[in-house]
Amino acid sequence: MGLPLEDTAQQKQAAPGEEASITRFAAIFAGGTMISRFAGLVRDIVFAHTIPAVPLGSFLFAFSLPNMLRDMLGEGAVNAALVPVLSKAHASSSEEEYRKAVSSLMTLMLGFFLILTAAGILVMPLAPAVLSSLRTFTGKELPQSAEELQETVRLMQWTFPYLLFIGAAVFAMAPLFIARRYSTPSWSPALLNFTFIGCAFLFRNQFSNPAWALVIGVWIGGLIQFIVLWVDMFLHIGPVFPTFNLHYSAVSSALWLLFPVILGQAAGEVNKLVDRFFALSLGEDTVLALYISNRLVQFPLSIFGISVAVAILPALSKAYALNRDKEQCTLMTSGIRQAFFLTAPATACLIVLRKPVIRLLFQRGEFGETGTEMAASALLYAAMGLVFFSLVKVMVQGFYARHNTKIPVIIASFSMLLNIVLNALLVGPMGYQGLAFATTISYAVNFSLLFFCYNFLVQKLLSPALMLSLIKISAASVLMSFCVWYAHNSLESWLGITSMIQRLVTFTGACATAALVYTFSCFFLRIDEFAALGRRLLRRK
Repeated sequence: MGLPLEDTAQQKQAAPGEEASITRFAAIFAGGTMISRFAGLVRDIVFAHTIPAVPLGSFLFAFSLPNMLRDMLGEGAVNAALVPVLSKAHASSSEEEYRKAVSSLMTLMLGFFLILTAAGILVMPLAPAVLSSLRTFTGKELPQSAEELQETVRLMQWTFPYLLFIGAAVFAMAPLFIARRYSTPSWSPALLNFTFIGCAFLFRNQFSNPAWALVIGVWIGGLIQFIVLWVDMFLHIGPVFPTFNLHYSAVSSALWLLFPVILGQAAGEVNKLVDRFFALSLGEDTVLALYISNRLVQFPLSIFGISVAVAILPALSKAYALNRDKEQCTLMTSGIRQAFFLTAPATACLIVLRKPVIRLLFQRGEFGETGTEMAASALLYAAMGLVFFSLVKVMVQGFYARHNTKIPVIIASFSMLLNIVLNALLVGPMGYQGLAFATTISYAVNFSLLFFCYNFLVQKLLSPALMLSLIKISAASVLMSFCVWYAHNSLESWLGITSMIQRLVTFTGACATAALVYTFSCFFLRIDEFAALGRRLLRRK
């Protein structure tokens, strides 16, 4: 049965407005995220410069566990489940009833995080046994002594309470996103990074193991993030106090959505956990190499890919609530094109400039040439997955906005199993590089299955216009990569890379070449996303 003519006209008018809103809110979120990511980059540089590889690798492994659960139960659940549910409650209830629903959900989630934190601390001593079991796949003995493994367990137990702080903090993001307050959630992680930097300089010489200086940073930074986000939430929706009431429809709806969403998020996070255990079984320097490669991939992913995904969800949820199918299709294809437009050139640059960027940012102090070679080797395989990581983030929003969590969960679970199998198969012949490559392959399969299912089971996304846009962006990125490679090699031969100034000038010249070539390529190929970006910049002026 066809749509009424007036609804169809309304869709045609609404979609461009919502598409512009996505660009605007993605820009706001990307701006704040860029601040956080730059702070995180400075933090990682300070870590590599001040903390030796072995204690740093142990801390990074320990801190990855609460971080993993934060992504799975905190930010992932907020974006995927709480935003659609609370958005509906906000639209259909009074402000007072909306605050009561928020209060009930808050109490439920804080209690859950408290129980999970206590349980996690109790099971940490099992980690050495898990590491020992991986010798079957790596074919190597554990490089750590029994004392070093016990020290790692203690670090894990003292960093794990961060989950409680950040779990409470990220809950405040859902009401802020609904209020279109994207700035504070995007830059608040920078507070943890600044705290880390201060603690690394102030306390690293106060302990025989300098990793404990970073544990202090975990506690202080987590508490500050919690306070800042909750104050902003109070200012924009009013006071929210603990209230336990399961009778609110928003609470029951959120619970029905949260479980499958957590399962879907768990797949990706379990992948990270398995990667970290395999890496630690090969040595702390391997953990550090994979961490640095992952951070360099996460930098453009968080600024561009995740920003588009976060911004698109409220608009998709609204379009679904109003039964605007055509608008949903427009928003989804726009999100795919925007994410690809931003991450494809970033992928090309990371692959071509993988060693120069690591040498420039990290090679000093405790981090030497060997560390650069190891991290660059891992980055080659990790960077290949950047586009797929970004597109998966966009695709799952299309399902979550329609309250369809079953398909993403099934696909994510399959991808998780595939990643574990690939880890076991590739870690022997490829070493730690195989861990990075396994993750890339699993995300490529994840995106392919999500796109196929959405296109054939929900609504058709594949079109000649979408394919042409992706081909144009790919062509511009490939041309840019060749020009960047030539420019960097020429500058390196002419200037050298002995001093920090030489490295900076060489890398800056290569990046300037990338920006110029990609800009002109997009202009001559008439890429729509580039034109939209130009119009937005002109409107600001």
